[in-house]
Amino acid sequence: MLEVSFAGRRSIFNELSRMVTGSIKVRYIDSSVITAVGNSVGLLDYYVDNVECIGNCIKVGKNIGPVELMGYLINAMVKMLNGGLTKMGIDYGTERTGVVLVYDNTPLMGSVLTPSGLMRLLRLINSKLDSVAVGDSPAVHSFLGEGIGDLCAIAGSVLIVDELESSRLRGWVSVNGLSDDVADAYAIALTKPKVTIRCP
Repeated sequence: MLEVSFAGRRSIFNELSRMVTGSIKVRYIDSSVITAVGNSVGLLDYYVDNVECIGNCIKVGKNIGPVELMGYLINAMVKMLNGGLTKMGIDYGTERTGVVLVYDNTPLMGSVLTPSGLMRLLRLINSKLDSVAVGDSPAVHSFLGEGIGDLCAIAGSVLIVDELESSRLRGWVSVNGLSDDVADAYAIALTKPKVTIRCP
């Protein structure tokens, strides 16, 4: 099982707990040492300076919100999992966009972002995922026109998925405790694409 240990502000820990799925164990650390080796990562708040972190450790920024937190986590998880079998699912909307990180068909984390939040997230990711799956809808066409370079910067391929096909999985993925938009993104990530764009 993957594990994230966090030391710092409780508000960030609460956001972290909402973001990850049951596939990742989240622990709040109030001791002076975090050991993050193997399948674990240690996140240290900007304001924490009395905790020693050994292993896979990340110091988060001063002004961290959900987008930045998800960026830190995605980079850490993809690095830990060596990028293989990692996929991002995106259910793009003009106001709400569901985003999920999937490893070997298992959701690891997800969040609902604004379209501008999604673009910020894509620019924060410095790891290489196997692929990004995006649901095809009228709203997504303008996003792909503007964002294909950002998508290809983080993935080996961009998969365009028929949302009618992905909706057939929707009832099944809801039982995983994901919010509606994130569950839609998860269904998109699991659906066979109608178009595959190979990234350079």
